[in-house]
Amino acid sequence: MSRPPLREKPCAFCGRPFSDRKRWNGRDQWDDVKYCSRGCRAKAAAARRRA
Repeated sequence: MSRPPLREKPCAFCGRPFSDRKRWNGRDQWDDVKYCSRGCRAKAAAARRRA
């Protein structure tokens, strides 16, 4: 039995594609996730503070 393909979307900060994770999918949080990592989230927040 094959698994269905994972959903992907680009990171809002770096543009790198990242895929859905089990914890986001189970809680219906996939639409709220914007960044591929904590580092990108922190860098985006720092960029917003500087602007």
